[in-house]
Amino acid sequence: MWPANWRKKRIHFHDFMLNVHSRLQMHKGVSDPLDMVAAEISDEAIILCLDEFMVTDVADAMILNRLFRHLFSKGVILVSTSNRAPDQLYEGGLQRNLFLPFIDTLKERCIAHPIGSAVDYRQLGSAGEGFYFIGNECSTVLKQKFQSLIGDEEPTPQTVEVVMGRHLEVPLGANGCAYFQFEDLCDRPIGAADYFGLFKKFHTLAVEGVPKFGYHNRTAAYRFVTLVDVMYENKGRLLCTAEAEPIELFEKVVTVAEAQKSSPRSSRSRKSDDPDLCVDNELGFAKDRTISRLTELNSREYLEDFEAKWQQPLHALDNGGDVVLA
Repeated sequence: MWPANWRKKRIHFHDFMLNVHSRLQMHKGVSDPLDMVAAEISDEAIILCLDEFMVTDVADAMILNRLFRHLFSKGVILVSTSNRAPDQLYEGGLQRNLFLPFIDTLKERCIAHPIGSAVDYRQLGSAGEGFYFIGNECSTVLKQKFQSLIGDEEPTPQTVEVVMGRHLEVPLGANGCAYFQFEDLCDRPIGAADYFGLFKKFHTLAVEGVPKFGYHNRTAAYRFVTLVDVMYENKGRLLCTAEAEPIELFEKVVTVAEAQKSSPRSSRSRKSDDPDLCVDNELGFAKDRTISRLTELNSREYLEDFEAKWQQPLHALDNGGDVVLA
């Protein structure tokens, strides 16, 4: 056991990397800004706990080895969770050969513990209690639920400041609640920084029109996975309309191994059978976590915890039997 007085910090990997890039901007021009960033982080925490270690950004991939060599040299202990073993990190990423030394560093300095379980504990809550509405005709219901949550306030366009002077435009917001069309939130060049900024100002997010994912909207699927991760990390509340239940949203997203298993031919041949099949290892591995989190976000237990945190009543959970809930 570590001494109780050791400095500890737990943070989501996306948030951690945003913080690193923000610090690098502050130290721009010095001889080794990564060393200064590592010194600041080590002053804050000797035990660094990173949730959901998943590298998808080439800018992150290029600095991780140098950053963590500095951190390890300063005595920092890394504890992390990931859906990927070290050898599978950033698989298929741009310039991955430049990322491989970081994998060697991880294997040299850390011990990988495979943790498998047949039980998904996020799925054990009381499903079907939340605000996940299936069907395009549910748009009116979503707007009514949103209005019931903001009360007498008038929703207006708002602007959220995110890292490094960037801003995110919110189409409608009031009383801690924000309303977006799916395309405005996941079909534009925005990412984790914008989502973290969003949940610094809003605790509830309404998203209209979540589609089924496939090859044609693979990039939007990546953003949606990141959005759900950030929302879950910030204990936010989700209202949405979707084309299907969570598991069906991702039924055309598979890993290479899944594609090969389902067809005696190669994954490339399998893809030609269904032009919208998305064979993508990173997204294929991440989808199970997203499906699980969407289920938990709509469980009564999760929403009761939300109510306790924000002291907001759950009277709006009475759905009146007019929609189908996932």
